[in-house]
Amino acid sequence: MEITSPRIRSMLRQADKVADDGKRAAAEKLYRQIIEEAPDTAAAWAGLGNILRSPTEKQASYHHALEIDPENAAAIAGLADLSDEASPADQEETVEAVEDLPNIGGTKTDPSNSLSETLDSVDATDHEEIRVASEVPEVAEEHDHLVVTAAEPDAVLFCANHPNRETHLRCNRCNKPICSSCAKRTPVGYRCPECIREQEDRFYSASALDYIVTLIVALPLSLIAGWIATFLGFWSIFLGAAAGTLIGRLAFRAAGRRRGRGMPQLVAGIVIIGAIVPMLPTIFLLFSGAGHFNFRIIFTGIYLVTAAGAAYYQMR
Repeated sequence: MEITSPRIRSMLRQADKVADDGKRAAAEKLYRQIIEEAPDTAAAWAGLGNILRSPTEKQASYHHALEIDPENAAAIAGLADLSDEASPADQEETVEAVEDLPNIGGTKTDPSNSLSETLDSVDATDHEEIRVASEVPEVAEEHDHLVVTAAEPDAVLFCANHPNRETHLRCNRCNKPICSSCAKRTPVGYRCPECIREQEDRFYSASALDYIVTLIVALPLSLIAGWIATFLGFWSIFLGAAAGTLIGRLAFRAAGRRRGRGMPQLVAGIVIIGAIVPMLPTIFLLFSGAGHFNFRIIFTGIYLVTAAGAAYYQMR
């Protein structure tokens, strides 16, 4: 059966490559993810059978692949390998077990045919169980603590945050459907904003008291630096980066080197206030018509931008 979805083809190539590299756990997770999104992908069932260790699970996967694609070469070869792996000792034990079974309905079991009949009945039973399971809309399969839910072949996923948007993406941490707008690319794959925020919360450890301490330290320093900048004129341009760096570092140390989600914005805003407050009289006179334009306003504006940027960088 031809695979039409580009995403499924790409995932299948990746799963095959991972399986060839001997990474069974990663390959199994990829195959099961493909099966979850497209349960009628025979190649995924055959690939899953190739990397599973349990003979029963391998046989079930191969049978499922053959139900979808009776000519699937990988599944046929896998079943052949399974039958070749049965040793003569195993066959003798099976014959003895069949001989020990009680007669049902007065029918005597023929030892010469017991092995083939038993294998055929097991095969038929497994085949029937797989057929029935495939008709159920949703089946939960658990293997090595990895739970996968097989959805209907024509099921459509919708973004958890935007219910009107169809999507083929899932968060690789919580498995929640997400659209391209919600997906955030990370070194380990795409994740939803909620998982990203949860990971960042471990990085941000500042308390409410740390924010208060930062405010108390940064505000007077910013007012002093802004007042000095009003007298330096052109040279205040060069003061901005140094003053912002100093204010940011001192505030960061005062907070015990703990970072907060809004701390960079808080310190940058305080630096801006510290630059504007000393210039308020000049700005008031200018807009009231009692004064004339002063180039110090331009130089202070440049100082404001450079100082706020440097303080923000130090608090990140």
